[in-house]
Amino acid sequence: MELADFLLTLLSSAGVSAALAGVLVFLSRNWLSERLRHSIKHEYDLKLTHINNELKAESEKNAILLKTSIEREAEKVRLANASIGQTQKLSIERKLSAIETLWDGVLAARKNIPVVMGFIDILTEDEYSSMKNHRDFQAMVGELSTGKITQMYEDNVGSRERVRPYVGEYTWALVSTYQAIILRTALLIQMGQKDSEKLNWHLDPGIRQLLNSALSEAEVAEFDQTRIGKVNWIQRKFEFKILAAMQVVISGEQFGDEALRQAMKMEEKVQQLANA
Repeated sequence: MELADFLLTLLSSAGVSAALAGVLVFLSRNWLSERLRHSIKHEYDLKLTHINNELKAESEKNAILLKTSIEREAEKVRLANASIGQTQKLSIERKLSAIETLWDGVLAARKNIPVVMGFIDILTEDEYSSMKNHRDFQAMVGELSTGKITQMYEDNVGSRERVRPYVGEYTWALVSTYQAIILRTALLIQMGQKDSEKLNWHLDPGIRQLLNSALSEAEVAEFDQTRIGKVNWIQRKFEFKILAAMQVVISGEQFGDEALRQAMKMEEKVQQLANA
């Protein structure tokens, strides 16, 4: 073989070897890269699975704690509601019983009102002063004893004062004022046997104070304009107001500040007359 051919063969062999070496390096690098990638992916998957398992366990743990907390709070609310419900039920029952007791007293007063009170209601106010000359007046007033007067508000259920906390101060003051007006009117008529001026009961300062404390100016003016049936007017007006106040109590609503101030005014006037 000539030198030129030998050199050509050698160069060819070297080129092939270099090419093969390059291929082998490329393949080796890809193989190592792929193996490294799979190794990293496998490790990552393991860690991800571990983290997911930890998160799931933590989530389940928190869910159980939350459920337990909710159930515990729900039980507290249930017990509280049961307690409040029972308290409210008892309060409502006491209010209804108190209202019934107080209204029974109003009905008893209407039932036991003296006959002479009905007699003066068929007269005009101009006839009040002369009614003692009526042939039946003396007989009717003769029946108007102190016992008969107190019978109008006789308490057959113990002391009605015990229901006061459950009916509200305004309702109580209305009933007290109404009672005071009727009792004072009966006493004035009784005293009218000797003093004709007492028969003008509607002008009595005590009666006027009581009316002004419980009624509006318009209502007092309406009373003054009523020429006949003044006692019946007072009965209807006060019974209507008392029933309206009782409805407020039953509904669970509260009386406003103005009603409470009026209640204090009414009670003050009733006490002033009682101490006079």
